[in-house]
Amino acid sequence: MKPRFLAAPLVAVLVFPGFCAASVPVVEPFPTDAAPPPFVFTLGAATIHANCTAAIARARGKVAAILHGHGPHTFSTVVKPLEDAFADLNDQTMVEILESAVSSDAKARDASFTCQNDEAALQNAVDADPKLYAAVNDASKSATAKTLADRKLTSLWLVAIKRSGAGLPAAKRVQVVTLQNQIAALETRFNANLANDATTIHITAAQAAGLADDFVAGLKKSGDGYDVPVNESTSRRFMQNASDAAARKAYFLAYNNRATPTNVALLETTIGVRDRLAHLLGYASWAAYQLADKMAASPKRVEDFLDALDVKLLPRAKADVATLAALKAKDLGTPTATIDAWDVAYYDNQLNKTKYAVDEQAISQYFPVSHVELAVFGIYSKLLGVTFTKRDVANVWNPDVTEWAVHDSATGRYIGDFYLDLFPRPGKYEHFASFPLLPYRVLADGRARPPLDAIIGNWPMPAPGKPAVLSHDDVETFFHEFGHDMATMLATAPYETLSAGFRSDFVEAPSQMLENWVWDPQILKELSSNVTTGEPLSDDTIAKMRAARYVDHAYYTTQQIVYATVDMKFHSSGPHVDTTALWREVADKEIPTGLAPGTHPQAGFGHLMGGYDAGYYGYLWSKVYAQDMFTAFEAAGLESPVVGARYRRDILEPARELEPDAEVKAFLGRPMDPTAFYNEFNNEATTAQTPPSATTNPKP
Repeated sequence: MKPRFLAAPLVAVLVFPGFCAASVPVVEPFPTDAAPPPFVFTLGAATIHANCTAAIARARGKVAAILHGHGPHTFSTVVKPLEDAFADLNDQTMVEILESAVSSDAKARDASFTCQNDEAALQNAVDADPKLYAAVNDASKSATAKTLADRKLTSLWLVAIKRSGAGLPAAKRVQVVTLQNQIAALETRFNANLANDATTIHITAAQAAGLADDFVAGLKKSGDGYDVPVNESTSRRFMQNASDAAARKAYFLAYNNRATPTNVALLETTIGVRDRLAHLLGYASWAAYQLADKMAASPKRVEDFLDALDVKLLPRAKADVATLAALKAKDLGTPTATIDAWDVAYYDNQLNKTKYAVDEQAISQYFPVSHVELAVFGIYSKLLGVTFTKRDVANVWNPDVTEWAVHDSATGRYIGDFYLDLFPRPGKYEHFASFPLLPYRVLADGRARPPLDAIIGNWPMPAPGKPAVLSHDDVETFFHEFGHDMATMLATAPYETLSAGFRSDFVEAPSQMLENWVWDPQILKELSSNVTTGEPLSDDTIAKMRAARYVDHAYYTTQQIVYATVDMKFHSSGPHVDTTALWREVADKEIPTGLAPGTHPQAGFGHLMGGYDAGYYGYLWSKVYAQDMFTAFEAAGLESPVVGARYRRDILEPARELEPDAEVKAFLGRPMDPTAFYNEFNNEATTAQTPPSATTNPKP
């Protein structure tokens, strides 16, 4: 996939890793007419603060009761009530936490960020408690966790607590908690700065040449031209189509300097705090600490994987840029030309339009939002055996948000609900992500609590009086995020942590696999409907789109390698890192265009302050698994209900109850094979660097 100017979509999880719900022998099924409770989504700052404070106090009291209890330490006396305490906290403050991403009230967002910090502080304190460590360790040794889910959950708790410093001397434990709280506060400030960023550039009417009429119609007129918001919803359409190089440069510099210098300083401070914390916990670096509990296991494995891929792709990426430079030279009427970073998207689009006759603006007229949504639902319905119904009376936080119920097609059983919040607003979360608000959970009384998810995104706003339309890339992103949404909906592990996702370096694989669907001719027919005629894309247009799929793929993949590599180096280079100099060093080596002078892309690299620190490599790592899983659908058909049911059973339902390698082996009937991934680049799989199996991980 050609990434957007920052990164691939991020999965946001609003639960604490390792903290889940209770396990019971019999689960009461959902009634067919169930629905989520009527949440109040527009809480003011004072209410958010009061609710959050009360919920944290309740959770703290439950933990204290566990630690002061009498009798043997078992799964039912330690792990189960601890799970309940923190799952309840997550459930009770779901709205309070969500407000930071969706509220138009700045004070409410600030209160929501404070709530997140306060909950993180409680988690840090509990995780580092030596009494809790001893109790969970005793419970682990007691052999009282009878089910696979119980044993997995106990293991996750034990690892999480040990990795939080609970076994350290008292003075070091205090330092660990202090540093963890500092990190949480720094991350919150970084993300709030991005959410509140309102950068714009001014362009003249002449500089608007090349931009779509509906795009220009949505801009604010100012003086001799227009003010262009610099954000996720405008970046692709502007950079691909603005024919004026000065306008492209201005936008590119503004986009890659959002929240600079404040966020650069916050990131560098955070890197230093993380490094100190890693050393306190006995690790050589933050990267070593983070990877010790991942499939990749060690920074060296990641570095080898990234280096091997870059060696193969850099010559092709240089060839990609040379082709674009020749196109620019022809455009300018000069013998030679140099491609700058702000030229790539524009001339990539020109190459698509000229050599491949693929005009994204024209193609977008075949992807009206109203049709794409329903078409995506139809495809997933056939594939996974589920039915989607729009709720006429929706319980939402903004009039633009819609709510959908999900039922099992075969039985009519209610599964859960999800929300779609797809257009930008001031202060809203800026990228595109699936938020598992309330993961599937079995309650103490045996009732199954249905899951609740939200897809929050920033599609281009429609021009006044015109229908909203999407680029093919937007469609691919939605298909990807809907894959995450279905993972939340269809998980059946009884604990919130186990049902909220997968290991972080596998979590993208299921959705990355599903990106392949939007390149299939039959699927494209289903997804497309011209806004005027209702006709689907023609066979000829689809053939041209498919022929252009991998145009500049090597270049865009080297960009992803840069993101992953700087992330690893940021977190492996000690406490004092000049992030701009290091980014330039990596980019100059691993991508043909290098780092554009005067830019600070790290200031907007939210993944590094949102749970993907020393983990961004996971997008490429998980793609290896994604492409191999896709081979099962290629063989049987992309809408095969048989393979879809197997995928639902072997991958989505167990979620984190099993390790990714075990799930993939069950789904494919064999271990993972990286051949399909490397075939995308026409490389020989026999010379490829294969990601190691999770079973090779050293025990923490």
